[in-house]
Amino acid sequence: MQRTASPQAIADETLDRAAAVLRVLAHPVRLRIVDRLLGESIHVGQLADDLDLPQAVVSQHLAQMRAHEIVQQRRDRRRVFYEVINPHAEHLLACIRKHGDGR
Repeated sequence: MQRTASPQAIADETLDRAAAVLRVLAHPVRLRIVDRLLGESIHVGQLADDLDLPQAVVSQHLAQMRAHEIVQQRRDRRRVFYEVINPHAEHLLACIRKHGDGR
């Protein structure tokens, strides 16, 4: 089946940014973290407990996502809270929810 070019082709810069986000999120733990963080700000300890993962593991994944501006952190005394700031991450999770069963 031959495909024709879309009349509204996506700009190269947009595809480059999307590919960078997809590379970072292409890990099941990071996807679980983003899924848990959507719509709220959670401190690292609670996030680790919720996901049943060591806090150090969660922190390492969060650092990678923070470096790519997918999440941001905020300190409140001794606790560090994270939230999703990249709308592409939320859209990706919505797509996974809708089409995730592979059928």
